[in-house]
Amino acid sequence: MRLAFFLLLAAAPAAGPPACKGNPALVGRCFRVHGRLRAYNGNPTFRIWPLGTTRLLGVTGAQPGEVPIMPKDLACGFDCDVFADFEVCPFSESKRGVMQRTCIESAGNRVVKRRE
Repeated sequence: MRLAFFLLLAAAPAAGPPACKGNPALVGRCFRVHGRLRAYNGNPTFRIWPLGTTRLLGVTGAQPGEVPIMPKDLACGFDCDVFADFEVCPFSESKRGVMQRTCIESAGNRVVKRRE
């Protein structure tokens, strides 16, 4: 009996962070933006600059301070920028002068540039 219980627990999938798209904390529809992902000092660390704007989108978890929800291979650190077509989903409403909190579902057409 104990062995069966242990095998059942071992076979259960590990609970990971919630996905971006379909996350119950989202406040609106996901959208696409062409921009640059960069790591900054401060909170949130990862931010997307939609090219041609003066806006920044903060990449966060569902709650401020949580681990950012984004594909792991996008987090290249402080020494590079990722230019891509991002599919992002909002955790906060878009307001003028306020960084909108988002997660990244996917990133296509990526170009990684090393920062000097």
